[in-house]
Amino acid sequence: MTACRNRLSLAVAGVLALAAMAPAFAADDTGANDAVTLDTVRVTANYGYQPIDVKQEAPTIVDSVSYDDIEAPTGDNSIASMLVQVPGVSYEGDGDEPRYITIRGISSDLNVTTLDGLALATTGENGSGSRRVNLQLVPSDIAERVDVFKAFTAEQDAAAIGGAIDIVSRSAFATPGPYFMVDGYGIYSSFEGPAGENAGGAGKSHWGKGLKTAFADRFGADGQFGVVFTARYQDRVRNSNKNWSDARTYFDTDGAPIAAPDPALGWDGNNSLAKFAYGDYSNVITNKGASLKLEWRPREDIDTFLMGYLYNRRESSTMNSTNIIGDPNDVRDRTQDTGTVAVDYIQSVVRYNQWDRTASGLTSGMDWHLDDLSTLSLRAGYTREQYKDTQPYLQTRTTPDGQYFSYLMSKLPQLTGYIGDPFSNPYLLRAAEMTHTRAQQNVLDLRADYAFNLAPGATGFGFKAGARWSRLRMDKDVDSLRRVTGSDATGYMYDPNYSHHGSGGLVVPWPDYERFYGSVFPGLPVDEAATHRHSTIADYAYEEEIANAYLSLHYATDATRYILGLRYDDTTFDGRTPLTLDGELTGDVARPNGGYASWLPSFNVVHDLNERWKLRGSVSRTIGRPTPGNVAQAESRTCGEEVTGCSITRGNPDLDPRRADNYDLAIERYFDGGNALVALTAFRKDIDDDIFTLTTEVENDGVLDRIRQPMNAETSTIQGLELALVNRAFGFHPNLGASFNVSLLDGEMNYVTDSGGRSLERMLHQPDWMANLTLTYYVPAIRGTARLSVNHQDDYLGSIGSTPWNDKFVDKMTTVDFSFWHQVGERWTFKYEVDNLLDAHPEWYHARNVGGTLSQRDEYGQGVYVHAIYAL
Repeated sequence: MTACRNRLSLAVAGVLALAAMAPAFAADDTGANDAVTLDTVRVTANYGYQPIDVKQEAPTIVDSVSYDDIEAPTGDNSIASMLVQVPGVSYEGDGDEPRYITIRGISSDLNVTTLDGLALATTGENGSGSRRVNLQLVPSDIAERVDVFKAFTAEQDAAAIGGAIDIVSRSAFATPGPYFMVDGYGIYSSFEGPAGENAGGAGKSHWGKGLKTAFADRFGADGQFGVVFTARYQDRVRNSNKNWSDARTYFDTDGAPIAAPDPALGWDGNNSLAKFAYGDYSNVITNKGASLKLEWRPREDIDTFLMGYLYNRRESSTMNSTNIIGDPNDVRDRTQDTGTVAVDYIQSVVRYNQWDRTASGLTSGMDWHLDDLSTLSLRAGYTREQYKDTQPYLQTRTTPDGQYFSYLMSKLPQLTGYIGDPFSNPYLLRAAEMTHTRAQQNVLDLRADYAFNLAPGATGFGFKAGARWSRLRMDKDVDSLRRVTGSDATGYMYDPNYSHHGSGGLVVPWPDYERFYGSVFPGLPVDEAATHRHSTIADYAYEEEIANAYLSLHYATDATRYILGLRYDDTTFDGRTPLTLDGELTGDVARPNGGYASWLPSFNVVHDLNERWKLRGSVSRTIGRPTPGNVAQAESRTCGEEVTGCSITRGNPDLDPRRADNYDLAIERYFDGGNALVALTAFRKDIDDDIFTLTTEVENDGVLDRIRQPMNAETSTIQGLELALVNRAFGFHPNLGASFNVSLLDGEMNYVTDSGGRSLERMLHQPDWMANLTLTYYVPAIRGTARLSVNHQDDYLGSIGSTPWNDKFVDKMTTVDFSFWHQVGERWTFKYEVDNLLDAHPEWYHARNVGGTLSQRDEYGQGVYVHAIYAL
């Protein structure tokens, strides 16, 4: 921890220096440059820039990002991609796109995500029962902006240890006149890969296309009605390669295999490799959907809306993979970084997925200004997410004699040679499956809020009170048809005339997908036992009701606002899962149920030091609800082995939520005209009752049961700094704008496993630092704009092993995107983009210090987009 804290101290000094220097680069405070600052630049410097007025007027600490139809990069086509620009935000990716958002190094399961204040449903990771919202599925054009709340008042859902994300939908009343935009574009993806070789679905090499549109208008005799419509369609190729070399072998000085690169075990210091694995993917991704929002303002004191949306993402993905597994007992000619290994077996797989995710919802609301001081707000929403996948899976294996591979332990290990002929080997059928998975979640959310004397600029006493009730229902169903294996598969292996990317030109036989599933699979006998088990064991259902109420007391002077709040949160749940005994399904079900309640206080202060400087402080308590998967996990019992009773694996309905005490302090500097800001925020979170999966022994009537289930144990802490600098137009060059933020995190987690505890100098999914830079340059002569965007995310811990050398990290990565657009006439804009300009590669590695080795690299290439945009 000491090294991390030293880095943090140095960083504090650095960011304070930057904050002190920032005014010199801002637009002239005298107002002399106001005309050239906003009038010439604002329309071309919206996206990627903090909406400064939102941050300045907020009663707590919030960072936002706004959306613009023209400026937004096409690669940033989801809410997840937008949020990567926000200070303190990192992500867990899906291929070359962000999917789940991590705020301040806290797991995405511990965020709250809403649309206009109403909860969004999520199936999590393919129906696994997590709480993480798949923001890759929600397109960015539904939003006017997205707010990320990092400090909390009682007015917000407190199940947000990381942060609260609110998507603010577009409004016709925020549009100055009729608005229409249509954008047609072509896509070129640079990585060709197998381009559909042996694909279950259609495969493409490079080209895709897209179309999106937006319309907004007000109508009626007094303009009292509004309508906003957005729609999009995109068909994109994402062929890719994954190179896994994650099985190391280690030897002591006598040449005997040992478990880890540990000098205490006599490790000889040499790196050896027992596995090469390659996967080539033919992927076509189709996104489509629309939203419609209707607004009505019958009187000046009443605003109402009704909005519906439906979005679908379908990914047709074929994986052809080859695993070459070596015999660790037959490693020859071993040096520090080279060697030759006898081949134990070669495994070949073809898998075809049809991942289909749909998000839909209907939301409504009313804001009624009862008088000059009072406002009543009502919200109701029903949201739903569905997940479906049909997966044919075929695996074959051969165990050759007298064949060897040689390796070089470079940064990513390389296959340098192969002795023998992979085509001369007989192959056996190892797996032949057809699996259908369906999961869905729906959320009904109702809330009412009453505010008194809380209008902008109001002073004196005010308050806000409210109540909310929501119901979440989730279920997952798997149907898997398993065929009897062990038969000769040699007859349907074929020569693909394709070498896996990165395999050094080695060609191995692949199983023929069309031949097998067209003629062989239907004739194989059904494995009835495996079919029944795998069609039942992962099924579950879960229902949760949450009721809460709050009171938030405000007191404001001309310079200071105090907010003291208390929120009561009550959660009850019921589950249904299958029960197994001695490894066999019983036909019975377990019905976990329970609940928990929390009182959650908060205190916030906002003080204006003068017209330009603002100081904020916040203390709050929040919770992290156990996931449905923690509670409704299928129970399995094996009795009479090792213990006198049973070994039981199950969920835990008695879990308490995680509880976090949050401390935030921020200082902000705003500049005239709302064009520039400097903000520095420090925070700390102390998290109790963290949840880990543990084994405990319980004696019941003289019988000892060993129970493995999620438990509350230990504590975690995280602290950090966030610096944001925004300037839409520099005083020395009004056509140049920039946005920069950097976040530094320092975490500690006491992690508990069956084999004991470990203290880790970071949280799971927490980078040490991340940064964003956006530079925008306006070219008046052609009414054009060039933009360069840089995102850096430091490495983070993706999964925790029992020892440090079994920890798996996602390596640091910097991505650079470039876009340029210019107007032709009054209505047309042409736009050109390159995503991942420097061809960055996602990488994974084992262990951070001792024995650290790169174990996986993915290749996705670059995306080039060419647009023709018509706008009124």
